[in-house]
Amino acid sequence: MLVEQYFYPEGWGGAQIPRDIALAWREAGFAVSVLCGTEQYVATDDAGPDPAAAGITILRVPRLLPGAPRTARMLRTLWFCLWALVRLLARRRARLIVTQTNPPLIVPVTALAAAIRRIPLVIIAQDLYPEVLIASGSIPESAWPTRLLEAVFSRAYRRASRVVVLGPCMERRVRAKGVAPERLVIISNWATGHLEAVRQAGLRARLGLEDAFVVLYTGNLGRGHEFATLLEGVRRAAGSGPRLTLVFVGGGARRAEVERRAAELGLDVRFLDHVSAQELPAVLGLAQLGVVTLRAGFEGVIVPSKLFGYLARGLPTLYIGPEGDMSEVIRAADCGAVCAPGDAAAVAAVLERARTDHSLLEHWGQRARAAYARRYDRTIGLAAYVSLAAGALREASP
Repeated sequence: MLVEQYFYPEGWGGAQIPRDIALAWREAGFAVSVLCGTEQYVATDDAGPDPAAAGITILRVPRLLPGAPRTARMLRTLWFCLWALVRLLARRRARLIVTQTNPPLIVPVTALAAAIRRIPLVIIAQDLYPEVLIASGSIPESAWPTRLLEAVFSRAYRRASRVVVLGPCMERRVRAKGVAPERLVIISNWATGHLEAVRQAGLRARLGLEDAFVVLYTGNLGRGHEFATLLEGVRRAAGSGPRLTLVFVGGGARRAEVERRAAELGLDVRFLDHVSAQELPAVLGLAQLGVVTLRAGFEGVIVPSKLFGYLARGLPTLYIGPEGDMSEVIRAADCGAVCAPGDAAAVAAVLERARTDHSLLEHWGQRARAAYARRYDRTIGLAAYVSLAAGALREASP
C-alpha cells in the first residue's frame, strides 16, 4: 500500500511522481492500493491516466474542513494521519507499506502501523523532518521538543526496510539517523508532464515578455529557498545588455516577502500562481534560464525537483545555494552555473554572460538533455522502484 496525501487527479507535479510509481508497480504485476487525501493542492482538468482504470485501488481520506488545503494545515494533517493509521491497521491484505514524507507526520504513523502489522516499510524521503523545521528556525535545535521529534523520526527511519533518498547529501543525513547503509537507496525524482518546453508567442505577449531574456523560478517559494542573492544579482545585471525579466511561478510562505523586495528593487518581474504539470511546459517555454535556490542548512534536507524538469527540457540552470546534491548534478552535467548564497556579484556575472553568449546557453541546454536521458529519465527511476518493491516483498516472505 502506498501512502501519499496528494494523489490523482492532483495537478501538482510532485503528486504525479507517486502516481507514476503506482502505475509502474501495477504494470509489473503487483496488487497496488493507494491511501491518499481528497483535497487537491493544484486543480487540473488534464491529470493524465486514471490509476483506477489500471486496477489500482484508491482509498481516500474524507475531507475534514471546507476551503483550500493550505488552511488549518496542522488540523488537516492530524486528521489525515489518524485516518491513515486506522486504514493501515484494518487493511489486512497489505504485505508492504510505502510512504512518501507528505505530510511529514505520516512517517512515524506508518512506521507504527508497519511494526504492529509486522510487515515491511519503505520510506521515500522527499524531505527530512525535523531537519526542515530546525534549518528554517521554526524550532530551536537544542530544545527538548526538538530532541523528542528527532528521536521519533529517527526510530521510524531505522524501522524501515528501505529508505529512498534523492541524492548523496540526503543519504548522509539519513545515515546520521542511524539507518544502516545497506538499507539506503538513491533514486532521483524525474520530470513530470510533457518533456518538451512549448514556446507560445501568445503567452509571451500576454505577459509582456516579447523582447525579454527570461529567468524563471518555478515551484514553492518556501522557507528552504534563498531569494535575496537572486534578486540582488538581477538588480545588478539589469542595467546592461538585453532586457532582463524575472518570472516566478508558484506560491508559498515567502512569496509576499519576495514580491515586496522585488518591488523595492524596481525589478522587471512577473508572479504567476501554481500551474499543473500539464501546463508547465508552456511556462518553461518562456525562459532562457531556469533558477534553483536553496538556503544554507537545507542541503540534503530538501532536493528541489524543479531541476529535473529543467534538465528534461534542455533549460540551462542557475543554482544559488550551498554545496550539495544540486551543485553536484549541475557540475557533473555541465548544464549551468553554481553560485554561493550571498554572492550577488557572481549571479550578476552569470546573467550578463548568459544574455549575450548564445553558444554557451546552447551548450548548457544540450548537456542538460543528455544528462537527463542518461541518469534521471522517468524509466530509470521507475525501474528502480519496481526492483525495490520486489526486493522488499521477497525479503519479507517466510
